[in-house]
Amino acid sequence: MTIADETLTRLRIAAAAGDAQAALRLGRLLCLTAADPAEPGDGEPTWPEEPWLRAALEAHPDDVAALTLLTGRLAQQISYWEACLDMNPDVMKWYGEDESTVERRRIEAEQLYARIRAAGPDRHAEAGLDELAVLLGVGDKPAAEGTYSFYVMEDEAWGGSVRHSATIVASDADEIRWASDKWFTPTKGGIGSEPTLTAYVDGAEVGSLDLGPHLADGGVDWGAVAVPALSGARLPVGLPVPGRGLHYGFAGGAE
Repeated sequence: MTIADETLTRLRIAAAAGDAQAALRLGRLLCLTAADPAEPGDGEPTWPEEPWLRAALEAHPDDVAALTLLTGRLAQQISYWEACLDMNPDVMKWYGEDESTVERRRIEAEQLYARIRAAGPDRHAEAGLDELAVLLGVGDKPAAEGTYSFYVMEDEAWGGSVRHSATIVASDADEIRWASDKWFTPTKGGIGSEPTLTAYVDGAEVGSLDLGPHLADGGVDWGAVAVPALSGARLPVGLPVPGRGLHYGFAGGAE
C-alpha cells in the first residue's frame, strides 16, 4: 500500500479517538522516522512512536506486535543513550536524560521482553528475539544469522574525526520509500553525499542502489529507482537483524 501524508493523518485521527490498531500502525510508521513529520524538528532522534505504541499496548496488553515494537525501540534508546554517555555525558543533560533514565528503560524493556515470550510469539520471530535478548542482557543464545530479508537505507557524513550516521531498516518496499523521503526532505538531501539503499534476502545482499543522483526537493525520484523485491522471511517489525548490528526502524548516531 502506498503511504502518503494523508495516511498518517487518518491514522492519527483514528488513534487519538482510541483506535488501538490505528495507534499501532501509526507507531510502526513513526518508528521509521527521526522525528514526527507532523512536528518538524532538527533531525535528532526523538522516538515519536513511543506514545502511540504505549496507547496500543494499554488497550491490548498481550498484543505481541505492540510489545515487540516498544521493546525493540526501548532497546535502541538504551544503546543510543549509552553511546552518548561514552562520548559526551553532557548530551544527556540537553535532553533531560541521565544514567537513571537509561536504567529505567532497561528495566522496562526486560519486563516487556518477558511479556513477549509469555504471549507466545510466532516462531518466525525466534532469531530476532534471541538477538534482542542478547542486546538487553537477558539471554545469551546465539541467534540464527542469515534468517531475514530486509532493506537498509544508509546516510553518513564526517565532521572532523566523528562519523555521523542515519540508518533506516524496514521489511516493506513502500515503507522504506516513505521513510527515506521523510529523512531526505527535512534534511535537504540527507547529511552525506552518497546515501544508499541496499536489499538483503535471507541475510545476503542482493542489490545496492546509489540514491544521491535521484534526490529531489521532495525526497527520492522513485520512478527512476528500481527497488529490488524481497523474497524469503521478512524481518519482523521491531526486531534486530541477527549478527549485523542493525535494528528495525530509524537509528541515528555518532562515533
